[in-house]
Amino acid sequence: MLITNLQSSFKFAHLALLTLLLSACGSDITQTSPLIDETELPKEVGIAQDGALKQHLESIRQAYNVPAITAMTVKDGLVYEIASTGYRDIQSLEPVSDNDRWAIGSVAKSMTALLAARLVEQGLITFDTTVIDIFPELKGQIRPEHETITLQNLLSMTSGLKKDIGAKNQQWYDNTKPLTELRYELTKEVLNTAAVKTRSEFWYSNVGYVIAGHMLERVSNQTWEWLIGAEVFGQLGITNYGFGEPSFESAKQPKGHIYENGHWHGVTEEKKVAPKVYGPAGTVNISLPELAVYFSSVLEGMQGGDNIVSKESYKMLLSPYSKIQDSHSEYAMGWYVKSDKTAFGHDGFTGAFSVSSLLYPSQNNAYFAAVNGDTDNAPKALSQALEVLMKRNSIE
Repeated sequence: MLITNLQSSFKFAHLALLTLLLSACGSDITQTSPLIDETELPKEVGIAQDGALKQHLESIRQAYNVPAITAMTVKDGLVYEIASTGYRDIQSLEPVSDNDRWAIGSVAKSMTALLAARLVEQGLITFDTTVIDIFPELKGQIRPEHETITLQNLLSMTSGLKKDIGAKNQQWYDNTKPLTELRYELTKEVLNTAAVKTRSEFWYSNVGYVIAGHMLERVSNQTWEWLIGAEVFGQLGITNYGFGEPSFESAKQPKGHIYENGHWHGVTEEKKVAPKVYGPAGTVNISLPELAVYFSSVLEGMQGGDNIVSKESYKMLLSPYSKIQDSHSEYAMGWYVKSDKTAFGHDGFTGAFSVSSLLYPSQNNAYFAAVNGDTDNAPKALSQALEVLMKRNSIE
């Protein structure tokens, strides 16, 4: 699920952008992973646009025994190179394509933060708005110390709220209730739970993002899904996206996989992946070319420009708010930030997909990799894929 696992680590070539970047938004992985054969890894990686990326990704796929892997470099606002290899469904052996949609998990947190900035600019809410400002009827029904949690606290992981609550419970998969109603129930439940960290200190919280998203729903009278579609994707011209497991929306999309009893199994039921109530924390699925459009817009903001929000809003979104213990990184709103601000990144795990992103504003480059499986092998495959991308682009 979208749950922190601080035990795994990730290497970004020369960048120590968070030893816990991959893990901080990751899943508690309990299933046994397939065997690894690192002799399959590519010895030479070549240079970008030499036509060999797919071959290198296939070597990585085989080395870490994952169903499929895709990777992309975005440079100067364009897809510089992209390749995909493996299978949408390990049973049918239907190959993936470069235009398939992948569940991106917590990479979507920055999208929720960007959406918040849009609504702030429209005067519907402020970053200092508190939960009790938005839900005054909850006064006296939630823990008093949580009444003053702000939208900024929620988006910057400084609310002190726990990471997750009840994501496996049947109530969060209830398809008979509107998502806004479920998010209201989750909001009340979480705000009646004791804080696990002092306010203003970093603590990764998926449910905090759900509450932030529900605050945006309340002030706009729209669902988070509608808002993301209209206020973020629509403004950027992005159309090839969805929510939740992509294969549930179309059989012609990659299926998430879980490794059990010595075999990969394609996900066929919702309870195996993050519930849709978790939307603002990361249920977006999107094609890589469309994700490149999003990354390019964010890179522009990272460089001091503006597009669908002002440069002042981007500064708010991208400024670090909390230092991450025992690391050289901090957390902004939906982004991990290297302390010298040379790199931004985020990763995502849905229970059946694993992804990673890394952005270098000074070079106007973005890197992304995804696997349609979620085991200990997936972060290793992603690490290798990003390292190959960066080496091919002379980032060492």
